[in-house]
Amino acid sequence: MQFVMEELDPAERYKLLVNTITPRPIAWVVTRDAQGQNNAAPYSFFNAMGGTPPLLAIGMAADNQREGGTDKDSLRAIRETGEFAVALVDEAHAEAMNLTACAAPPGVDELKLAGLECRPAARIAAPLIADAPVQFECRLWKLVETGPHSAIVIGEVLVTHIIDSVVGREDGKLRIDNPALKLIGRTFGAGGYVRNSGHLQIDRLRWPLEE
Repeated sequence: MQFVMEELDPAERYKLLVNTITPRPIAWVVTRDAQGQNNAAPYSFFNAMGGTPPLLAIGMAADNQREGGTDKDSLRAIRETGEFAVALVDEAHAEAMNLTACAAPPGVDELKLAGLECRPAARIAAPLIADAPVQFECRLWKLVETGPHSAIVIGEVLVTHIIDSVVGREDGKLRIDNPALKLIGRTFGAGGYVRNSGHLQIDRLRWPLEE
C-alpha cells in the first residue's frame, strides 16, 4: 500500500513513522536553562550521526499539549545555553524515564519528580543522572528548524560516560559489552518498548565476493 504523506493528517503521518521505524534508541535529554532550571525528557527520534566529529541528532517536535503550541522545555533550554546531556535508558530506569515523559508544567524538575540522583558533568552545566549506564555531554553543533517550535538538534559529543563494568580492552582495542548495558528502545504501539536482546550476527562481506 502506498501513502502520499502530504495527503495524510499529522497523526497518521506520525503513526506510519513510529510503527515502522523500529526499534528506536531513546535519548533521555537532560538540560539546565539560563535560569538554572533542570529538565529531563525522553526522545526516540534519535541516533548517532557521525564519528568525526562525533554527532548525535534528536528530533524535537512542538509541545502541542500546551495552549497554542510552544517549544518543549528541552528545546528551549538548548536554544538558551547551547548544551545538553543525553543518557541512554536501561531496563532499571524504564519507569523513571516514563515519568519524565509526562507533560509537567514549566518549572518542574523532572529529575526530582522521578526521584533521580544527579552528579555534576565534566564540561557542561546540565547535570548527569548518577547511575545511568551511558551518557553523552553535548554542545549544540547545529539546529535545523523543521516547523513551528520543532527542530532537529544536532549535538557534538564532548565527553562520553560509560559504567566501568562494561568497558574493557582486548588486544589493545576498546571493547564495550553492549548486552550487559540492558538498554531499551521504542517500538510499535502506544507505550511499546523493546529490550536489547536477541542477537543476529551477520559478518560483513569483502570485495571481491567469493563464489
